Amino acid sequence: MLNAMENASSVEIKKGFVIAEHSPEKRSKLKNILIASMSNNDIDSRIFALSWIETRMRTNTRNGDQGKACGIFQIHARYSYPMFRRKYGFRNWEESSNKKKIKYECNKLKKVKYSVNTLNKYLKIFDKRKLHVCHHNSGIYGKCNTWYKKRVEFFLNYFNFSKVLCSNNMKSITVKQFYRYQKLTNKILKLIN
Repeated sequence: MLNAMENASSVEIKKGFVIAEHSPEKRSKLKNILIASMSNNDIDSRIFALSWIETRMRTNTRNGDQGKACGIFQIHARYSYPMFRRKYGFRNWEESSNKKKIKYECNKLKKVKYSVNTLNKYLKIFDKRKLHVCHHNSGIYGKCNTWYKKRVEFFLNYFNFSKVLCSNNMKSITVKQFYRYQKLTNKILKLIN
């Protein structure tokens, strides 16, 4: 699975699904993500797909969204703190009077294990409400951006396929190879139907 993660971290998908290659993230840092993501000897591909789309699986990233999104999944601390850490949730919550707590939460979200733990809590909410993973970007009440959703879907499929290959002790394929495979499969399905 580590090879698939390395392949994904070395790729950027631009508009029109143009795949550009870059240098991959260090294997030791990818291994930290892999270890933090494992639960009952299983890996949730959604975690890898979201880490790719938000930071291309980079662990030491700047805060995005004008300094408000933190960590590998670019989670907003102003929402995650009251949602998961505060006893009363959003009741009587004022962002302006809790700046220190938000900054502290943001610093904790920079740690991979804590960030994965927080993302798992979000994923449980998505599962409960039967929402697509793309709501990580838009929120549970928002509407999914189609370009964001398309790339998340692609990497969900890539990592699920990589899990199957790993479980059968087969070598992982590159993102470009998977893209060609997916295009070919879609053409065959169109011919059949």
